[in-house]
Amino acid sequence: MKRKFAFITILILVLLSLIYFDVLHVDIDTIKHVISEKNEYASLFFIGAWIVRLLFLIPGTPLMILGGASFGPLQGSILSTVGLVLSASLIYFLSRSIVGKEVNIYMLKKHKDLNQLLKVYNFKILALGMVCPIVPSDVLCFLSAATGIKYSTYILTLIIANAPLRLLYSYIGINFAKSTVGLSLTCISIGLIFIVSLRIWNTLKTNISIQQ
Repeated sequence: MKRKFAFITILILVLLSLIYFDVLHVDIDTIKHVISEKNEYASLFFIGAWIVRLLFLIPGTPLMILGGASFGPLQGSILSTVGLVLSASLIYFLSRSIVGKEVNIYMLKKHKDLNQLLKVYNFKILALGMVCPIVPSDVLCFLSAATGIKYSTYILTLIIANAPLRLLYSYIGINFAKSTVGLSLTCISIGLIFIVSLRIWNTLKTNISIQQ
């Protein structure tokens, strides 16, 4: 029932957005044309989408790609950075709140491995989790905040660690309809990052298991 409600809500939000921006046929050229006419509002809407996604646990990757396709790689990456900071800040302060402390009990039971890794490797595992494809990044951020990490360290870690992927995802968006070679090289780069991060992640988990 909850999934059905979430799906309907997302669908309504998308439809309302398309109606507001006069986007009936969603393609890259149409989106770019609409954004060129209403760039200020489009930027605000895009950043707001980063906050809305938290309600439905939607990953930020599609937004990074959309940002590159809609605003170009540089502006798209910057807007994604702003959205990332705002959504990550919301997660941080929610985790440190009274409600967050109650949720932490559930999170600690469900994600014991993540919690143990954070205790041992601190912000390093947070940085690695931002690029590792098998890690639920929002959950990791929530647990990281619960361990008492400083807000400045938390935000800087996210911005720096996620920077390569933000740029690469933005280039995927702009190359999607233009350059097959550029798109292929970008995807290969992302794939290599994923492979390396996954190996490191598995090594750290193995080390934790041995220590226990």
